[in-house]
Amino acid sequence: MELDERTLTSVAAYDRHARAYQESLRLRRPVADVRRFAAFARRGELVLDAGCGPANDLRLLRDAGLHPVGVDLAFGALREARMLLPRHPLVQAPLHHLPFRPGSFGGLWLSGAFTHLPRAAWRQTFASLLPYLARGPVYLSCYRGTQDLAPVDDPVLGEVFVSGAIEAEVEALLTAHGVRDLTIEVRPDPVVDRKRLWVVALGRVPG
Repeated sequence: MELDERTLTSVAAYDRHARAYQESLRLRRPVADVRRFAAFARRGELVLDAGCGPANDLRLLRDAGLHPVGVDLAFGALREARMLLPRHPLVQAPLHHLPFRPGSFGGLWLSGAFTHLPRAAWRQTFASLLPYLARGPVYLSCYRGTQDLAPVDDPVLGEVFVSGAIEAEVEALLTAHGVRDLTIEVRPDPVVDRKRLWVVALGRVPG
């Protein structure tokens, strides 16, 4: 699957502004979501943080008693992640082509991971990630809406392209791939614009 040029433009923005982006995330720490996620997993479980960025969530997952592996395409973000967590496993790769064995993980964390993918690629990308999951929690958050790589002037990153989904679409995506015990919430953005909404979903894959 080739990546859309708008996706690559957004990745380049994270490369250029990785340090400032990491600083901005300090105000947005999904501590409660990480605790809920960890409660569905086995303590010490290896979990996949796909689209980990500069590792802010990765550190929370570690502090919750899990062993997260971070994956991102933006090298600049991973460089910041390495400074934050110098001994943690980090991999630069596209989400649809990861260098792991099937069934390697006991949890999947997707915090904004699909934001910069075209909507048509979400189902295929999610399907490509699931074989790496043996069991455990699945967390997915995304912008609420139907925009498809629409241009946005981000105060930190500059122009990036973002996609969104509504609750019914997120539910259909997850349940179609075997995610159970699903809860879905709509929340305001805690940092940039409270009028901008996020869809937050948590469920589990039995195993």
